[in-house]
Amino acid sequence: MKLPLVYIHSASHSGSTLLSLLLARHPEIVTIGELSGTRYRAKPGYKCSCGAELVQCRFWGEVSAAMARRGFSYSATTAETDIRNAQYAVVRRLLKPMHRGRLLELVRDVALVLAPGGLEHIRQQARVKAALVESIVECSGKPVVVDSSKSGLQLKYHLRNPSLDVKVIWLVRDGRGVSLSLARNQGQKLAHGAYQWRRTYEEAESIVRGVEPGRWVQVRYEGLCAEPEFTLERLWRFIGVSPAPVNGSTPEYHVMGHYSRLNGAAKIQLNEKWRTELTAEDLRTFDGVAGPLNRQLGYV
Repeated sequence: MKLPLVYIHSASHSGSTLLSLLLARHPEIVTIGELSGTRYRAKPGYKCSCGAELVQCRFWGEVSAAMARRGFSYSATTAETDIRNAQYAVVRRLLKPMHRGRLLELVRDVALVLAPGGLEHIRQQARVKAALVESIVECSGKPVVVDSSKSGLQLKYHLRNPSLDVKVIWLVRDGRGVSLSLARNQGQKLAHGAYQWRRTYEEAESIVRGVEPGRWVQVRYEGLCAEPEFTLERLWRFIGVSPAPVNGSTPEYHVMGHYSRLNGAAKIQLNEKWRTELTAEDLRTFDGVAGPLNRQLGYV
């Protein structure tokens, strides 16, 4: 039987952490944030969303033990579940670019087969991810896992994993808000943030073309903030759990990823600071890079 996995694809700073935390209010859903690992989690003081340092978190200790029972040495502090974290440099280079559409992904696939260690790396990643999802289900007692890794490349290989039953939530936010957040929080120029937002949308569009219509859904960050209950009920039906979750206390989250994880079930508040903080010149810069797509999506 395949393991249910809900994957959130979005540009950075689009509300994926908020969405995953809200989804996990349902008693049958657990979110762990970003399933793909990153090396910065090994830094001293990195905290799980429960408030404990990641190396001391009870839940992640239990997951590591569950992984060991399945024959894997796993720590939440490592980058081993990042698809790009390959042993050989040539494989790492092949896995570095974003998803590029059907033809270029075919070229990537062939190159990975020919590259030393490429095919085995992909197969090992599939085995590790399946074991990790299964371990999270075991330790949480909840049958559906939400992964908010956002990356199109991670999603590509999730969809190919024979052990996973993947459903995709394509989260979209006004590109002007995303570009401002990227410029402010990642030190990027606004034009680069706009390009990144546009490319992420194009990436998601190319991926969902190959996914059955009933297995993906698009959600707007602005709609989630304006009508959270309506949006969540729609998504719970899409995921296949009861649209009326059991009322009760907020669950204890064990989320890794964006710093907003530390706010827990924070108040839902629409962030549209771009309306007052972007100058006329900023808006012209954005429009030159991604304006037509933003308008196509209905953002005016």
